[in-house]
Amino acid sequence: MVLRIFKIVWPVMLTYVAIGAPCGMIMGQTGMEPWMVFALSSTFVTGSGQFMICNLWLAGVPAASIVASVAAISSRFALYSASIAPHLAGASKRQTLAVAATLTEEAYGISLAKLVEGEDWGPRESFVLNVILIATWGVSCTTGAIVGAVVDVPTAIASFVCTSLFICLLFSQRLSRGNVVAAVSGAVSVAVCKFLGLTNIAVPASVVAGIAIALACDAVFDGRGARDAR
Repeated sequence: MVLRIFKIVWPVMLTYVAIGAPCGMIMGQTGMEPWMVFALSSTFVTGSGQFMICNLWLAGVPAASIVASVAAISSRFALYSASIAPHLAGASKRQTLAVAATLTEEAYGISLAKLVEGEDWGPRESFVLNVILIATWGVSCTTGAIVGAVVDVPTAIASFVCTSLFICLLFSQRLSRGNVVAAVSGAVSVAVCKFLGLTNIAVPASVVAGIAIALACDAVFDGRGARDAR
């Protein structure tokens, strides 16, 4: 079973290495020891959240704002767990909890696809997949922290790895009115907050503003389309 999962997930493991190493370098620059990096990376399963924690900490952002920002972007994991739970209805509560507690974005996508397609895939396979990816991420981040202590890598370069990842994810999305409005609204909200000196709440405020404006825009246009159809 483990060998079968490795054959499925090895491309994702390679991307974890490429992204995890720069993340570990940034974590090391915050003063974390390699064992601390491994401990955090093995238990905090959102890589984007780790990038955000380190970058905001280095920027001197207060802890409360960091917590709010990371909580906002990590709330999606509640939706991931809720959407995969019906497909694990036959599993025990312990198995379901084990899968949900170790879920990563990439593991969620693979497991959900396997479960929906009706393949020979269950909670055991999902949990092993999660553990493999978490271990890969933890080792990659730790390696980056060790290398970063020896080789001086500019923080700006290492930080841009996460930014470029989100840019790729943005352009891979379906070009819809809601997506465009959310992206533009979020960018404008960050600029306005920084212009007004509200740096501490710029990130969480932009997330809320982008989603709210996009939902409102879709509601207005969808309602107008329904009226036109009548």
